[in-house]
Amino acid sequence: MELPIPLAARINDQVPPFVATDIPRRVTVTRLLVLNVLVTLFAITFTVWTVYYAYSLMWMRLRYSNVFLGLGLALYYLDVVRRRYKAEAEAKADAETDADSDTTAATQADSAPAAESESPSSAAAESDAQSNSSSSSSSGSTSASSSSIGSTGIGSRLGPHWSERIARLRAAYDRIDPYVALSLAALALLATAYVELNFDRLHEDVHLMGHTQADLIVGALLIGLVIDATRRAFGNIIAGVTVVSIAYAHVLFATILPGVLRHTGYGWERIARQGAIDLTGVYHDTLMGIGSTWVAIFIMFAGIAKAYGLMDFVLDVGRELGKTLRTGVVQIAVIASMVMGSITGSAAANTATTGSFTIPMMQDQGVRDDFSAAIESVASAGGQMLPPVMGVAAFLMADLLGESYLTIVQAGVIPAALFYLSVGIGIHFAILKFGWTTPNRGSFDWRLLLQGIHFAVPLGVLIVTLVVLRYTPLYAGLYSIVTIFLVGSLKLVAVDILEARKTDAEYSSIGYRVYWVFRECYRVIEQIALGLRRGGLEMAPLVGVLAAMGIIIEMLTFTGLAPRVSTGILSLGGGLLVVVLVLAMIASILFGLGMPTPAAYVLVVVLVVPGVTEMGVPDITAHMFVFYFAMLSAITPPVAISVAIGSRIAGTDFVRSCIQALRIGAPGFIIPFAFVTNNSLITWTQETLLAFPVVLAGTVALIVATIGFDGARDLSYPARGLYAIAAFGAMFGSVVSVAIQVVAAAAIVGALLYAKVVLGYDIDADAGADAGPQTEAETETTSD
Repeated sequence: MELPIPLAARINDQVPPFVATDIPRRVTVTRLLVLNVLVTLFAITFTVWTVYYAYSLMWMRLRYSNVFLGLGLALYYLDVVRRRYKAEAEAKADAETDADSDTTAATQADSAPAAESESPSSAAAESDAQSNSSSSSSSGSTSASSSSIGSTGIGSRLGPHWSERIARLRAAYDRIDPYVALSLAALALLATAYVELNFDRLHEDVHLMGHTQADLIVGALLIGLVIDATRRAFGNIIAGVTVVSIAYAHVLFATILPGVLRHTGYGWERIARQGAIDLTGVYHDTLMGIGSTWVAIFIMFAGIAKAYGLMDFVLDVGRELGKTLRTGVVQIAVIASMVMGSITGSAAANTATTGSFTIPMMQDQGVRDDFSAAIESVASAGGQMLPPVMGVAAFLMADLLGESYLTIVQAGVIPAALFYLSVGIGIHFAILKFGWTTPNRGSFDWRLLLQGIHFAVPLGVLIVTLVVLRYTPLYAGLYSIVTIFLVGSLKLVAVDILEARKTDAEYSSIGYRVYWVFRECYRVIEQIALGLRRGGLEMAPLVGVLAAMGIIIEMLTFTGLAPRVSTGILSLGGGLLVVVLVLAMIASILFGLGMPTPAAYVLVVVLVVPGVTEMGVPDITAHMFVFYFAMLSAITPPVAISVAIGSRIAGTDFVRSCIQALRIGAPGFIIPFAFVTNNSLITWTQETLLAFPVVLAGTVALIVATIGFDGARDLSYPARGLYAIAAFGAMFGSVVSVAIQVVAAAAIVGALLYAKVVLGYDIDADAGADAGPQTEAETETTSD
């Protein structure tokens, strides 16, 4: 459909020639154009609504969360449809381009021999670009692709007849799915509008007057919408857990379950009430309340920063630093993934986005494919331990514990430092061991930092408001967003002023200056709108999963399962703290398999933490303990969702990548036990000054034992065993005596200094035998 643009011809005739504009007389309206407009409007409204609430606090948080829920779900569903039609349009355009190029190549095959010689490189470049594009979009389509693969595998096992039938059913579903998603977007708006219009009655009077049938239907509808949105955004696992928790609460299953799982059960009316319309469950005060305020403001800040080029700047600096480091771009990939993983709160999404850039960079350096996937996966998963955001878990932990946000950030600093220092050193040793080093190709161009120096201002505002002024995260995020808009706009105008001064004299007239001012205003407004849009789109997928987590917690709490699980862990532990901690570790990893870390953390807090705290472990230490293992579930087989995505990008075997990820991240499975034993690593005291360096020495020794290299030579298995013994002495020696820790740490440091100073790393041999180590690495067994 084509629509005319009013006054287009008259504007074109009256605009001065130096403006050089040509407004089309008509615009072609397509489904994709309409969806782009709708998504942009909803995303900007979603972000502005969150920012305005942070500024005004005009409503109680529960009422605000309802509108937030409706806008977020509707935006997510609209974006699902938009991405679907965009992918179809791009595929159609690529097909047309390929057909045109094939026709052109056929007609010019005999007349252009020179072009033939150039075609392989251009085809390779095009292939690389398509590969990067598909990788970068994998975060949004992970669940869909997994579902497709699963259905294909089932069909192939059942035979060709069933395979064909399943393929037809899936094709039919794919055709109607966009219309289903649009309908669900409308239902999300209608359901939350119903709650808003009846909010006073549902919040205050319903306990005396009771619920109407319409209330219960809307409650069930909200639960269904949340489950479907979670399935689409994060796959079937967490959506399945939500469904299982509802089924567990229902009377149909509750009375036939064995042992401690059995309870009286409830009907669908009670589940609809507890799950949503009682303003609980979906509206859980911690999960949706904190998620719609503290979490949302930071996720939107991250999205706005990306729209202003923060991600591109980090990657550019990484590539430049790769010229000066012997380990090349590997450590920079770790840092970039660590920073972005802390903000996104999803190891899978971070692996898909940053990994689409960092994994090819590492492969180009010569790093083996399975190591490239493992390095990115471990860095992305561990980023959620990094303060101040900690993958949004810091906000949830502060509310659940009733502690200040700054206390949680302080508690997370040393565990994050232990993890990333050990991982960084382990990666460094692996690069040296296999000879994947790079020659020094030049010095760092410090002028590159000037392109992103303006990002230091909003980050400085964030740190000052949180740490020095001790504002709430909501206010700190608000001021940081306002600052990045101001700084980004000033930078945009300043760059254009410098370019305008280079313009020829004929363009320095008053007319041109007036035009320039209007153009700059338009560009600033456009950039702000893009930032607001990106912020809303970054947050939208999380809305459903936050609400789903609220449903899970509500079902487990009001059925009484949570205290029974904690009691079971205590009884199995037999009063031994180490056994209870091991059981808590296993439960945290199992509950976290395939789930976003915040969801896994909240689940294990309800089910596992009470049993740990009953053994005398401080609350904040117990929370950090289970959070750490919920985070590590992203690299733990058999699911290892972060490794699965990384291995797909790298084009390597999943199992080999998992083995390397476990080797690199091995200290992460021991560190939580260390800060239970050395509680001063969490709650800082004078003992922290001793505990931190000795435990750090232990983690380094552990990574040396798993990698089998000490910076100078390959280690035999007896030598690895000695390093492992010293590692456990440095990390857990305080159970017997602090002197054991000090002696073990001193032995570790002495051995590493001997390897570094006395033996040394043979740089010349490594540089002259690039092919040798690479061949050896390719043939090395993963059991080494």
